Amino acid sequence: MIEELIRPEIRSFTPYNANQQPYKIKLDANESPFNLPLTVREKLSEFIKNDPQLNLYPDTDSIQLRKTISEHWDVDSEGIIVGTGSDQLIQVMTNVFIGVGDKILYPVPSFSMYRDSCLIAGGTPVKYLLNPEDGYEYSKETILEAYEKEQPKIIYICNPNNPTGNIMSVSDVIDVVKYCRKSIVVVDEAYGEFCDNTVIPYVKEYENLLVLRTFSKAYGLAGIRCGYSISCKKLASAVNLARPPYNISSLSQYIAQLILSDKEEINKNIEYLIEQREWMIGKLSNIKGVEVYKSYANFILVKVDNCNDVYNRLCEKGIFVRNFGLAPLLTGCLRISIGTNEQNSIFLDELSTICYNK
Repeated sequence: MIEELIRPEIRSFTPYNANQQPYKIKLDANESPFNLPLTVREKLSEFIKNDPQLNLYPDTDSIQLRKTISEHWDVDSEGIIVGTGSDQLIQVMTNVFIGVGDKILYPVPSFSMYRDSCLIAGGTPVKYLLNPEDGYEYSKETILEAYEKEQPKIIYICNPNNPTGNIMSVSDVIDVVKYCRKSIVVVDEAYGEFCDNTVIPYVKEYENLLVLRTFSKAYGLAGIRCGYSISCKKLASAVNLARPPYNISSLSQYIAQLILSDKEEINKNIEYLIEQREWMIGKLSNIKGVEVYKSYANFILVKVDNCNDVYNRLCEKGIFVRNFGLAPLLTGCLRISIGTNEQNSIFLDELSTICYNK
């Protein structure tokens, strides 16, 4: 009986299932391998010892955190909204702008929340393809043609794209923003710290541009669930209409503020992961049966012969990567998060052994 009450368009959903089994090396969720800097932990300890007033609700508008973010990016704090991860902001924004029959335009393959949030809101998701034959590269012309045909309310560009790792140039993104005046162009820069490619400075100029960022990846704060959007004040005010009250805990707000005030170690960690990414790309390219895609994020997408067997044998060794199996346009692909050099080396040794001993 319960199944019959579920909305038809949601019945086929598969809840997100993170691998929670014991592991030796975890390279499957694009998390940072680095813990909070010691200085940040010490300040957090003092904050808790001096009574963080957790008996009271948190600042529902995250005023101090938004001020810190605005100073970091040199933007107006009134154009910033903080969410429980950038995925909450995707759902909130969809709830504001998308109703029955309204369309969004989103890339495939990419982050599933674009499509799912649209379906939950009763809208119609329309995909544009990133073809593996072209290295999953974005095509500005493809997006503009789809815009003319579909007239979507929201257009998503994931930049760098997850799980393929490629980017769309700033100039091409802005061309889309300028041309698609009747749509909100959402540029998801969750992995933006790993490449020199952001459109944040342009939010002052274009009222239909919104950029998503997160503390979960480069800042190593996946556990506090905190992300944010940057746009003009008018667009932020609209998105804020559906934001839940008290959506960010006091501790999450404080930790995010601390990490932005102690960027030196974070920047070193980012540089380290970029160096490891390029080293990994070179090593993976030398393994027979492995095709490597260029990445500008903290992960690498590879196409592997006998993908499912390779994945299962890695799991037997306690090494977790993300298997896309038979996913559309990702057949035979694994996504490998960048870890420490020790973790990466162990993974490469095991992968080489598996591939050469088939």
